[in-house]
Amino acid sequence: MTPKNPLTLTCEKITQTPRVFNTAQIKNAIENISLIDVEEKVTPELLIKIIEYILKDFFLYMHQTGLYNRQFKLWKTMGNITQCSISKLQGGIFKKNDLNTYIIDFFIDPKSPCLCAIVNEGTKAESLSMYENFKSSLSKTLYGINPDRVKGVFYFFNAMPDKEFITKLDFMTNAFDPISKYEAMLSDIKDTRLNIINFKCENEKYSFQHVYPEIRKLETKNKV
Repeated sequence: MTPKNPLTLTCEKITQTPRVFNTAQIKNAIENISLIDVEEKVTPELLIKIIEYILKDFFLYMHQTGLYNRQFKLWKTMGNITQCSISKLQGGIFKKNDLNTYIIDFFIDPKSPCLCAIVNEGTKAESLSMYENFKSSLSKTLYGINPDRVKGVFYFFNAMPDKEFITKLDFMTNAFDPISKYEAMLSDIKDTRLNIINFKCENEKYSFQHVYPEIRKLETKNKV
């Protein structure tokens, strides 16, 4: 990822003094992001759309809702990403099998990822529950990488979470504390924030909806 014009406003500059910039300026900055697919025509369209969503739409969304105040380290990291890699999550002990899950690792320093996106393309018909699938994917994704560097995990799946799933997430992130509720910090990892996003495809177009932590429509930047 490189800016189309390095002399114009960039997301990196916006994260340095976020309160100075308005929505129109941030939109100009995210349009300045250039995504180059080195595996041209090989990378699935969904994954390209998710990368664009995180670095552009979600970056803007966090500023508009004020979520960036509670997840500032994640937001600042998003504004400084330089490259990403894609892999398939694998399962099995003696023989590894590809699962219906992709991992997108985002980098500033190429030595270790600083953000991870887990993309679950599974269906409700699978044997694991929604939460069990999430926990398994999360554990496998974070295994072997430096947890001190990972500032955020995005979990994408094509179903809306049920109440049981949300309740378990609340326990994972200490959401019952009004101060830490929107930070959505994973309790067993020191500095990693969690965001859950639903995706769907209609008429060959992908759409995304942020579902966790829950941001109520009436909440403003000052309240979050």
